[in-house]
Amino acid sequence: MTAKRSRSPQGSACRLFVEGFFIPVAPGSPRLFTLSEQDSHYVRDVLRLSAGDALEVGDSQHGGVFSACVASVGPLVQIEVGEGIERAQDGSRHVTLLFALCKGTKNDLVSDWATELGCSLIVFWQAQRSVVRLKDSGEASAKAERLSRIARSAAQQSKQSRPPRVVVALSLQEALHLLGPAEGSTRILCSLQPDSPRIGALVSTGNEPTVLAVGPEGDFSPDEEALLLAQGFRPASLGSRVLRSELAAVTALASIQG
Repeated sequence: MTAKRSRSPQGSACRLFVEGFFIPVAPGSPRLFTLSEQDSHYVRDVLRLSAGDALEVGDSQHGGVFSACVASVGPLVQIEVGEGIERAQDGSRHVTLLFALCKGTKNDLVSDWATELGCSLIVFWQAQRSVVRLKDSGEASAKAERLSRIARSAAQQSKQSRPPRVVVALSLQEALHLLGPAEGSTRILCSLQPDSPRIGALVSTGNEPTVLAVGPEGDFSPDEEALLLAQGFRPASLGSRVLRSELAAVTALASIQG
């Protein structure tokens, strides 16, 4: 989370503005919210805010940003939400990343970086050549919960109005089931084939939804590549160098968001 100090409209004492808290602000919902234990700790003990200090909060359901202020400081901090804040749209496209599970902390890095690069949905999936093997859906859910926490922190740090949805699928078929219809979207798979066009050639200048598939370091299996092609994905090259999968994801995301 980040914070910045700004003079109040009257030019008197400093007020502290904080971005990065995500709460469900629905029409007709209560305007007084109790923060989680983790966020309460951050407000109370790290930022040292007091009752009356101003905040900006993100709507976790609809993506809006609202003014707010600290209502009370205790074991759990309460905030009172005010009016919505108009912000200029950045024109970013809706991006989904399908990323094959890797070993070690690479999945953590991808969840962080893909969030900061503007992904709306991140689907980790167990590829046929993934080193990581999940036992069952329970283990997949636990991993998704951990990666969601990382994405949430990254969204807070990068001042986004809401974090992306993060899912862990046991197979490519399950991952593809989470996607919407292919019509009206651009679907790209990062390919090691030397004759594939560069990724920039497949992305239009518009803001149509884009789905990006990145395989494991052993690449997609023939069956997986055939399935992706059948689902409307087109192969694209990231250049002559063979990149590690996490770097390939970041490079591709930066290319399509540029």
